[in-house]
Amino acid sequence: MKKTLRFLAFALVAVMMLTVLASCSSFNAIKKNFEEAGYTLADPDDKTNTIVASLEKGEFSVTAHRFVKARDGVLGAVIGGDYDALVIEFGSDKELQKALAEDTTIQGYIDEAQQSQFVRGNCVLIPLSLAKASEMLETFNKGK
Repeated sequence: MKKTLRFLAFALVAVMMLTVLASCSSFNAIKKNFEEAGYTLADPDDKTNTIVASLEKGEFSVTAHRFVKARDGVLGAVIGGDYDALVIEFGSDKELQKALAEDTTIQGYIDEAQQSQFVRGNCVLIPLSLAKASEMLETFNKGK
């Protein structure tokens, strides 16, 4: 009887831990990938704030994370500026799916065919620098 109770208690704890881990945000893994690729987490800019404001009008709980990487070489000297990647973290996977189905702001950035590439867990990637979009996409999905 004692062994059965211990086994059931262990099984219950294991199920609870899996539930907690399954509901965790994907952002920490994404952040690690971007930092390893040479990006730094930066403060939101006007473009980021505009996107977040339009999503919050639709009553979605979001956190925007802007990653930047300085341009290097001749291009960096001539053009200047940074490469920007925006990762929008939703409160849950369910909220993200609802936004993808209903919100025109998100639909404007990614279409249905691209969802599997630009969506990871409860996060969405919006490459703000088209020159490095494929690199950002690869970094975003690394280890997925």
